[in-house]
Amino acid sequence: MSWADSRVAEVTAVAEAQGFEVEREGEEIRVIIPVDGNFHPKRTLLLPKGLVPIGKVGSALKDDGECHFRVVGHSDTEGDEEINEKLSFERAQAVANMLMLSGVRRKQMSLEAMGENEPRADNSTPIGRQLNRRVEIVLTPATTEVALATK
Repeated sequence: MSWADSRVAEVTAVAEAQGFEVEREGEEIRVIIPVDGNFHPKRTLLLPKGLVPIGKVGSALKDDGECHFRVVGHSDTEGDEEINEKLSFERAQAVANMLMLSGVRRKQMSLEAMGENEPRADNSTPIGRQLNRRVEIVLTPATTEVALATK
């Protein structure tokens, strides 16, 4: 059984119970947190509605010492590209802070701001832009992250 095989069912059950989507690609498990409904519409603050679900995901995963958490912020293409990158980083930071409050160790995490560079959907439609505004918690084996860092 692979690293992801042994975790995907539990991660999916916890994340989907909180209203988050889960995708798996190889040994990577992504928990996708939409910005709409979880963050203040004009700021990068998590709303109470988003705090508890992210906390539950963190609590469920905090004891997995073999897991690396890459928290990645994404935005749509509306507005200035630099501002969108900053917003995506601040949202990722808010999610990472909640994960740490839930017991996930900082040394198991890294942050990334993708801004508008990795859309999931067409930015020319309101629904597409809504899908593109998200934060992803990307779970990978800790050994993979160490191997990448040493190259």
